[in-house]
Amino acid sequence: MGDVCGAEVLVRNLKAQGVKHVFGIPGAKVDRVYDCLNGSGIETVVCRHEQNAAFIAAGVGKMTGQAGVCLVTSGPGCTNLVTGFATANSEGMPLVGLGGSVPRAEIMKQTHQSLDTVNLFRPVTRYAAEIEAGESIGEILANAFRAAESGRRGAAYVSLPNDVMNDPAPDRVLTPARVPRLGAAPEEEIAEAVRLIEAASLPVLLLGMDASRPANAAAVRALLSAHPLATVCTYQGAGVVPRAALDCFGGRIGLFHNQPSDRLLDAADLVIAIGYNPIEY
Repeated sequence: MGDVCGAEVLVRNLKAQGVKHVFGIPGAKVDRVYDCLNGSGIETVVCRHEQNAAFIAAGVGKMTGQAGVCLVTSGPGCTNLVTGFATANSEGMPLVGLGGSVPRAEIMKQTHQSLDTVNLFRPVTRYAAEIEAGESIGEILANAFRAAESGRRGAAYVSLPNDVMNDPAPDRVLTPARVPRLGAAPEEEIAEAVRLIEAASLPVLLLGMDASRPANAAAVRALLSAHPLATVCTYQGAGVVPRAALDCFGGRIGLFHNQPSDRLLDAADLVIAIGYNPIEY
């Protein structure tokens, strides 16, 4: 997995999220992103004003249920989005905004168009973050789309420092996760889980803190009694695996990230997480 520029990684992750159009106005801090959009298969729609770009993208989100995307430069390019974002957030219209920013070394300096846009957008979005390293491009973008499209839908904002977009970054594209269902799983979801487990070569059961709740722990022990799957747990999930199932237990994961259980989890082609929160790793 080689390195490409951060802007290219951003565009590839936009494609993975199913983005078909980007609305906005080019500018110096996001020119590299617009260059990478050219020929990517995502159509660029240049607008007359950033506020229009926000409203058009929000309208696309409202009509399709998938977040519309707008891309603008730093300074006034970002501030002009605020009314559109406040509207989208209050009206439940899924919208993801990408705003250019000065290089990271200049963020705290009184330099041209240096502005704390993340805190500017926090009151009018469900999620606002800055990409501070190329390694986090996929995660931050995925979080933005998840926030915009899940539950009470609304706006999300991502700040793009100019140097992060220009510098090399790991060419890593995240596959969008399905929005989790709340409540009891319907039969078709259970059938799909069974299909995935049966098709997997090395399924691994990952137990987190909430797996230790009495009812959940009883269900896990019944599962392991009937189907002895390879199992690992976080430190917070310790004690769920019974002595009768120790042959299935690969150990604890997290904290050190160098244990046999960590390698087992890396090798898995299917991870079945029960009561797990990523903060535990």
